[in-house]
Amino acid sequence: MIFTVVLPNSVVIEIDVDIRANGQECLDQVCQHLGILEYDYFGLQFSGSKGEKIWLNMRNRINQQVSEMRAHRFHLRVKFYIQPHLLLQESSRHLFYIQVKQEILFKTLHVQDETKLVTILALIAQEEFGDHVSNRLHLPGYETFLERICPQSDPDFLKSVASCHSGLRGVSSQNAEYRMLQEASTLEDYGMEKHEVKMDRKLMSVGVGPEGVFIYDNHMELVDRIEYPMIQRIVHDACSCFMSVYTEEMETRRIEVRLRTLRAASCLYRCITEMHSFFRCDTVNSEVSSQTYRDLKGLLASLFNENTTTGQNYVFDVQRTWREAYDSTRRKLMKEAANQSLPPPEKEEMEDSSETHILPKNHECQDVQ
Repeated sequence: MIFTVVLPNSVVIEIDVDIRANGQECLDQVCQHLGILEYDYFGLQFSGSKGEKIWLNMRNRINQQVSEMRAHRFHLRVKFYIQPHLLLQESSRHLFYIQVKQEILFKTLHVQDETKLVTILALIAQEEFGDHVSNRLHLPGYETFLERICPQSDPDFLKSVASCHSGLRGVSSQNAEYRMLQEASTLEDYGMEKHEVKMDRKLMSVGVGPEGVFIYDNHMELVDRIEYPMIQRIVHDACSCFMSVYTEEMETRRIEVRLRTLRAASCLYRCITEMHSFFRCDTVNSEVSSQTYRDLKGLLASLFNENTTTGQNYVFDVQRTWREAYDSTRRKLMKEAANQSLPPPEKEEMEDSSETHILPKNHECQDVQ
């Protein structure tokens, strides 16, 4: 079956995959087309019947997730936003850059500090236009570009961006992309996946990121910050997700958020568990990797044989942590370099202090289920 895949730069490609194949085959074809080995950081999204943004589960058959009766369009997206210095391939870094740039321009990634915003926009200008020239602000193309990336801004702000851009003379396009990602990676909601919810009948937003779960009001003001070590348990039932969270006094409080649909609630439950596993664990817990559910066909089959795997699907598709993904890609690149007699990529120095949380009792990953 032919599937269309929209890349972060809006380019559309077509791939031919058996609809009964696992989702991983679809992603593998896309990444092979783009020359990307760091596929652990990416995923394919599609829209549900109610407009939900759903990640295609890489471990389940495609036809068990989408209907065979309609044309399908997937969107290649960054799923796990690791720090820019950990990206080993230029092709991966470029896709990260494009997606982060769009999030900044569409204000889904918020930049509160004006100085940082000026720097980020100047780096985007350097990547798109190259070196600044003194009269470029008066060129129609450049002025249109500035108005596009920072609409409704006063002339002084635009001049600040142009002035900062002029100080980037000689910076290559690749370096500008990398530096922009470095600036963006310090933002609080970098790599955060947001879900619209209701709490106490009020519209709210839940952001799930590498550090934990953030709850915002409808004006995107932070209401609650819950770091992963403080989450004791999370479950979802029907259209609701429930979290048991430790307070500073080590008592337990219960948080309930309600979503529009059962599928949206499942997406939030999956997002929190997978984000925690990827960024905060040494390896993916077996209770996460082995968790399954049955569809209607499987439920009927299990009435006659409880050990049958018919209609059995995996809840989560995260299979490696960021460290395991990084090491796997590095080994592949070193093998390619050895085969081509090229020097291997230089190993980046990784900071351990803020990347993982280990439980003090048994040195295993904390369960967030």
